[in-house]
Amino acid sequence: MDTHFVIAAEGSRLRPTDEEARLQRARAGDRGAFQQLLLDHKAHVFTLALRLTGQRADAEDLAQDVFVQLHAALAQISSPAHLRHWLLRTVSHRAIDRLRQGARQGQAVPLEALAGSPQDQSPAAAEDPMAAARLHRLLLQLQPDARAVLLLRYQEDLDTAEIAAVLGMPVNTVKSHLRRSIEWLRTQFPGEHHGS
Repeated sequence: MDTHFVIAAEGSRLRPTDEEARLQRARAGDRGAFQQLLLDHKAHVFTLALRLTGQRADAEDLAQDVFVQLHAALAQISSPAHLRHWLLRTVSHRAIDRLRQGARQGQAVPLEALAGSPQDQSPAAAEDPMAAARLHRLLLQLQPDARAVLLLRYQEDLDTAEIAAVLGMPVNTVKSHLRRSIEWLRTQFPGEHHGS
């Protein structure tokens, strides 16, 4: 279990970190602690949902659904790290399901750039907003699984084993999605990848 603890003033006992304590209180039914968990993770969940779905309304609905589901599953969350993993897995799976359902119903995923707020943008996006908008349009053209793999790797900074665990797919499938998606993205930005 990867619970983080700090040494208490007495030095002989361990006490949980603030985040662990807040999670414990939320599991015990403390509404204020649960609200704080929502505030702590709201922007992160929404940003990932937006980048996966490509539509603000879908991302808002998805984020709300995820937090309702979190409330019901809170007793099963054992640590802050488990909470982060649970949120990543749940957002990713729900977004992929939503995108697949839309594809089955013949709904096209829009290719317009995401209009994320400045705090949602990476430093690279702030440096070149036109390239960032183009990259967002290209990401929306990827299949849902491939898009989730790329976002979990480069937005969430997960390694391939962590992505495999979050998405419930074999590590080799994750590596394959990464390789094919990166190769395809490089063809869309000719001359902009210098031997990397």
